[in-house]
Amino acid sequence: MTRAEFIERTLRQVYGGYVTDDSSITPMLVNSWLNDAIALAAKTNYTDAIKLDGIGYVNNAFYTTFKGLVPSKDENKLWKITLPQVPVGVGVNEGISTLQFKDQNGNLSLPCIPISENQKTYYQSLANLPNKTIYYNEGTYVYVVSNLKLSDYTASVTMVSGGNSGDLNATLSVPSDYMPVIVQYVQQQLILMRSRPQDVANDGADMTTN
Repeated sequence: MTRAEFIERTLRQVYGGYVTDDSSITPMLVNSWLNDAIALAAKTNYTDAIKLDGIGYVNNAFYTTFKGLVPSKDENKLWKITLPQVPVGVGVNEGISTLQFKDQNGNLSLPCIPISENQKTYYQSLANLPNKTIYYNEGTYVYVVSNLKLSDYTASVTMVSGGNSGDLNATLSVPSDYMPVIVQYVQQQLILMRSRPQDVANDGADMTTN
């Protein structure tokens, strides 16, 4: 199912049929709620895994690989990569599963080694790992510690994501058994919006309800 198909189906359910062009709930608004719902579904999957198997993990179907990301120099021996979105906050640093670099000939590096915020406070005192590159994630950025000139490479990042949120024709990377979690969350938000009285008076004052 693509994002556009999910949005169309959701809007028809909320409005009970075809949606008019002057609807206050737009496809892009539904798409923004969809991103939140995917994060909730991934977190639900993570906690379900702990209950069933005793180990926290996210199903592979939630992951998406983003390629062609260009590193930029942040500080000496430190490079920064901008992610398409903030990884889902599951585990210590399990929102990102793999970070690799590709040279101009298409050769892929070995996967880099992630470290947590706690490990970041003392990693410099550890012995160097031969042929290994470490990284850590902060928000929409990945910071990579390397002596190499990483601007000569492109990065590929595999992370928990519902796919490219900017492309409504992109396929939703969500297992079918967790789609009900997404549907319920999105519909709750949209129904709440529709239930609020509409302010049709252009008088500069907010509408108040008793």
